[in-house]
Amino acid sequence: MIHAPTAPELLSVKAPHWDRALRSLAVVRRLAESSARTRVEVAAAAAELGCGVVHLYSLLGRYQADPRLTSLLPGRRGPRPGGSMLSVGVDTVIEDAIQTFYLTRQRPRVSDLLKEIRRRCYALQLKPPGRKAVKARLRAKPQSEIIARRLGRQAARDRFAPIVGSLEPKWPLALVQIDHTVVDVIVVDTVTRAPIRRPWLTLAIDVYSRCVVGFHLTLEPPCATSVALCIAHAVLSKSAWLSERKIDAEWPMEGLIEHIHLDNAKEFHGEALRRGCEQYGTAIEYRPVRTPHYGGHIERLIGTMMGKVHLLVGTTFADVSDKGDYDSEKNAAVTLDELECWLAHAITGVYHREIHAALSTTPLAAGHFWQCDHPRPRQARCSIRSASVSHRFPADRAAPHPARGHLFAFSVVLVGCVARLGGYGREDDRSLRPA
Repeated sequence: MIHAPTAPELLSVKAPHWDRALRSLAVVRRLAESSARTRVEVAAAAAELGCGVVHLYSLLGRYQADPRLTSLLPGRRGPRPGGSMLSVGVDTVIEDAIQTFYLTRQRPRVSDLLKEIRRRCYALQLKPPGRKAVKARLRAKPQSEIIARRLGRQAARDRFAPIVGSLEPKWPLALVQIDHTVVDVIVVDTVTRAPIRRPWLTLAIDVYSRCVVGFHLTLEPPCATSVALCIAHAVLSKSAWLSERKIDAEWPMEGLIEHIHLDNAKEFHGEALRRGCEQYGTAIEYRPVRTPHYGGHIERLIGTMMGKVHLLVGTTFADVSDKGDYDSEKNAAVTLDELECWLAHAITGVYHREIHAALSTTPLAAGHFWQCDHPRPRQARCSIRSASVSHRFPADRAAPHPARGHLFAFSVVLVGCVARLGGYGREDDRSLRPA
C-alpha cells in the first residue's frame, strides 16, 4: 500500500523523488486532459517516463483524484501511521473494554484490562491483541478524559484546567491569609521532659509582601480562639513580645488588617470572629469553594516553615517514608515555649531576610510600608481577577500606623468576643499586652 505525502510534509520530500514527480507531471497532465486517449498513447508516455503501463495508469488515477504534484510522489510503504493492523472485531472489543471496564471509578490496572480483553476475545473466538496494542490505544486517549473518568471531573480540572483568578493586593495589610497546620515535631513537658504530642500552628501571611505578620502556637486543635489570638498577634507591635522571649530581632509588621482571607473551615465561620473584626473595619473573605490555588500563599508558607522544622530533634518528618526508623518521641527535646521562640527566630532571622522568588527581593524589603510614611488609600480594593472585593474603613485607617491603643483595643475586643461566644484554646495573655 502506498500513501502520497500531505502538504505539510513537502519539505521532507527527498530531492530525487520531487524531481521525478515533476518530470511525470507534464506527461500525466497531458493524458488526463485528453478525453480520447488510447492505450498506444499511454504505452508511448510510459516509455517516455521509463516506467510500466500499469504504473502510469496508477499515476493517472491518483492525479485525477488529486490534481496536484504531491499525488505523483512515491508514498511510504507499509501501514498508515496511526492505523490499525488488527481486525475490526478486535478493535471493537478493545474500545468497548476500555470504555466500560478501564475508564471507571474502580480504577482497574492495565493488567486487569488485558485479562478482560482476552476473556471477551475468547468468548467471540477472536485472536486477542498484545499488551503493546492495548497500551497504544490507551495512549491515544486524551489524558484529561482518562483522569475525569477514573478519578473524577474535579481531579481532571485541578490537573488540566487553566487557573483563573488571582489575589492582587496593592499594599501591605490589604490582604492577609490565615491557616492552621499541625507542626511536624513532638514537644515535651517543661518539667518532666516527657513527650506530649505535636502542637498546632496558626500562621498569618501578608500577601503583598509575603511577610509573616503573626502566628499562634498551641496544643489545642484549631478553634476560633486560635484564629483570634493569631490576628491579635498580627495587628499588635511585636516589640514587647520579642523582648519577653529575649529575642533580638526586627519584626516591624503591625497594624489593622483590611481583608482577612480564610478557607471554609468551621472555626473560621464563627459569628464572634466576624463581629470582632467588623467592629474595627476588617473584612473577612472566604476562599471560593474548590479553588485551592486561592490559598497558595499561605500553603507555600506552611510548607516552607515545616521544611525548617524538620531540622529539629523529635521531628516526625512529612511522611513515614522520610521518617524511616527514626524514633520521634524518644528524641523529642523541645518544649512548646522553646518551639515558639525557635519559630520567631526562623521567621525574623531567616524567612524575612531570604530572597523571595516571586518578589525578587526579601519579604522585609517588600513590606517597606512599615518603615516609611506612605499613607494607604481610604478605599481599599483587593482584586481577585474573576471578582473584586472592596471595603471602606474608618478615617483613622488612613494613617500608616494606627494608634497603638486602637490596636490593643481591637485585640481585646476580638479575643473577648470569641472567648465569650464559645471559643476555646490556650489563651496566652502576653500577646495582648500593648507595646
